[in-house]
Amino acid sequence: MTSSANTDAMPRPPRYDGAANRKRVLDAALKVFARVGFAGASVRMIAAEAGIEQGHLTYYFPSKMALWRGVVEAFAPEPLRRVKAALPASAGLDAASAARLVLPELLRCFADNSELTRLMLQELSVNSDRSAWLANHFAQPVWAAVQPLFQHLDEEGHLRGTPPELAYFTMIGSALVTFGNAELIHRFTTQDPLSRDAVEQAIEHIVGSLVSR
Repeated sequence: MTSSANTDAMPRPPRYDGAANRKRVLDAALKVFARVGFAGASVRMIAAEAGIEQGHLTYYFPSKMALWRGVVEAFAPEPLRRVKAALPASAGLDAASAARLVLPELLRCFADNSELTRLMLQELSVNSDRSAWLANHFAQPVWAAVQPLFQHLDEEGHLRGTPPELAYFTMIGSALVTFGNAELIHRFTTQDPLSRDAVEQAIEHIVGSLVSR
């Protein structure tokens, strides 16, 4: 018979925390999708990455597509949030100064979450229901927020005749390729594009290519 003293000394299992488990699943799903793509990923792989039973995972997300959308909905709003936070301070500035204030905030998001950047790079490279959903729920709102700034850049001659839409998507493409391919870049150059100095240097180069001095 176990004494009450010994029973009290036994470790208790951690309390069930649904929100924490859901975040754990989303973190694991982001890692797996970024590593092997949507087609290569499976619910079983994601459950293993999260360290939970597959049946437990499907309690939160009943399908792989639900997992994918959960990942995007959890992590993708940050760029738009940062842009909207930076825009008020740019009011009244000339276009070049406004761009140098607002656009780095947007581009740092791609470096800060390189796994999400890699996922977006994969999805936006193909035509699919996922890429269309990502464009509608992520790309379009961000473009709508910065479109007046790019039009301002165009009016002041900084884009040198490049249509604002093309200049914007060229900028986004540069960020996706640079920060979504960190391992590949490191393999070929021995440089870490996600180090703090490298991120700021890359952002300065990307924004500088838009804003003529």
